[in-house]
Amino acid sequence: MVYLIDGFNLIYKFPDLEGLMYQGRLSDARRGLLEKLKEYIKLTGDKIRIVFDGKKEKLLEIKNERIGTIDIYYSLEYSADFLIKQFIKKDLNPRMTTVVTSDKDIVRYVTRYRARIKTSEEFAEMLDRAMEKWMEEQIPEKEDDPKLDTEEIAFWERLFRVRKKQPPEL
Repeated sequence: MVYLIDGFNLIYKFPDLEGLMYQGRLSDARRGLLEKLKEYIKLTGDKIRIVFDGKKEKLLEIKNERIGTIDIYYSLEYSADFLIKQFIKKDLNPRMTTVVTSDKDIVRYVTRYRARIKTSEEFAEMLDRAMEKWMEEQIPEKEDDPKLDTEEIAFWERLFRVRKKQPPEL
């Protein structure tokens, strides 16, 4: 699956990242989202292209970069909406791309090109579910009725045997 993500639109769907945004910690919120997406990619193998409004940092004119397998684009003087629309317009097969946004203007535009749509809320839930499922799979299940052989029982008895304490000498 190929996802084209409206970066800041998605950030606000994760309470921890939203909190960072309200604290003015834009770089930390963006980094947090990219970390979540990297973990998601490890589980799914999906391809992700993400677009953020503005610049990476005030004095940097970086248009794009790659972190792991995530392609990141900064809109600079344009809006992220404009870049997302351009990506879909120039895509040879937009039907194979799923645009992740809750912006109604972008949704209307990309559906004309028959690109798939997933709201940022839906994508955030899907990402959280995938991570929860992975975490559950990492925790080994307990045996309902573990069976111990006589050697194991003897070991544990020796280990926990209560020894009689001698009274202190007077």
